[in-house]
Amino acid sequence: GPDAGLVQGGASGARNVILPPVAHEPTSLTGLSHTEGALSMAQSEPGTATADFFIVIGNLTSLDAGRTAPDDQGFAVFGHVVEGMDIVRQILLAPKSETEGEGIMRGQMLEPPVVIRSARRVEAAAPTE
Repeated sequence: GPDAGLVQGGASGARNVILPPVAHEPTSLTGLSHTEGALSMAQSEPGTATADFFIVIGNLTSLDAGRTAPDDQGFAVFGHVVEGMDIVRQILLAPKSETEGEGIMRGQMLEPPVVIRSARRVEAAAPTE
């Protein structure tokens, strides 16, 4: 499969799901980066992220703060996949609709769509010495 890419999902298109935007936390402040397995907020511009996110496959550090045009704010990494990257890679390669999606998303929507049935927040593993 591809060496780098991303899988985007979320609930912004779901009926009855209206969430306020979250404050932008650039990677320059968090120290996190768009490397393999990073979870990051999807947004049209800083401060507009609500319910959509993406998972990074490979290294996409060009999405970090200070590396993207036009705003240099990048995208906000907020977590990391701890298990199941093999599934994420399968999703990236899944069949896509030629007609679904708007704008740059046209031709990138999965057909049939993949449903996320469970996602959990887990405590970070203690550092090993």
